Amino acid sequence: MLNINYSLKSLKIIVEKVKPSKIVLVSSNNLIPKLNWAITELKELTPVEIKIIQVPDGEVAKEWGVLKELLSDFIEVGLNRKSIVIALGGGSITDLVGFASSIYQRGVPYINIPTTLLAQIDSSIGGKTAINFLDYKNQIGSFYNPIAIIIDSRFLETLTERQIIDGFAEIIKYGLIKDPSILEIIKSCNLAALREESVMEGLISKSIKVKEYFIEKDPYDLNIRQILNFGHTIAHSLELKYNLSHGEAVLIGMMEELKLGEQLGEASPEIKNYLGVLLKNLNITLNKKQLKVDWKSILHDKKISGKEINLPVVKKLGEAKLIKVRLDKLISLIK
Repeated sequence: MLNINYSLKSLKIIVEKVKPSKIVLVSSNNLIPKLNWAITELKELTPVEIKIIQVPDGEVAKEWGVLKELLSDFIEVGLNRKSIVIALGGGSITDLVGFASSIYQRGVPYINIPTTLLAQIDSSIGGKTAINFLDYKNQIGSFYNPIAIIIDSRFLETLTERQIIDGFAEIIKYGLIKDPSILEIIKSCNLAALREESVMEGLISKSIKVKEYFIEKDPYDLNIRQILNFGHTIAHSLELKYNLSHGEAVLIGMMEELKLGEQLGEASPEIKNYLGVLLKNLNITLNKKQLKVDWKSILHDKKISGKEINLPVVKKLGEAKLIKVRLDKLISLIK
């Protein structure tokens, strides 16, 4: 079971249990001034001094040079395997810090404190860590679980509408592949109502349960867990190429992969239409003009085996499966 906590105060219990020799907190140079309240609170919860390391913001944080510099910082502060590293930030930070923690001295304990909705329900959970490489998304990484994940709803209060939509892309995905009750909640509210704390907490809880379901069945992403990649085959081929946010790319990817499911006789047009109505109710417009799939990116997709790819398809709301599709067939359908 994942060790998920819902208050920053849980750090005190974790520290008392682990008794770390050092604590290092890694966050972005853009976030640290904005999250001074959280950093102050964390420092008050532990008798061990927390050293701060700054890294760049956004996808730039997931570059090889940034990883190398972070590992150098770990050495400089004297980090060891009895230390704790805290990742404070969105998915780029948790991806980078998780990977750095997994390879430094063959593994040091780390804690994820995700600050975006997307990170709270997706990227901080499940132990997937990675950096981008040669312009390909998440090409170098490891499976390495944090000792704890701390989710605090206060971080969501200052998120922009775009950041909230990024998170809802993955929340909608969870509803499509496993839990239709998520979709019913979203369908009954506008974006402002969905941001209400009680509604948001319910959606976060439901989303995490869906992710836990797939992780527990397939921790190393060899089969059924790949259903969580619904929409991501197309999304990853567009995200870096067109500088899209992850959520925007996933929404486009899900719509396009639903079309593929129809063409392959595995999905009903009703599902794509349902998603379209859902996005319209949330006043979300997808910009698909002149977006062309980057085939080099798809050929580096980790769901590929030989000349086939495992493609997640949604059979009906809340029910998804993997099908094997020949790459030449996939190329012909997308063209």
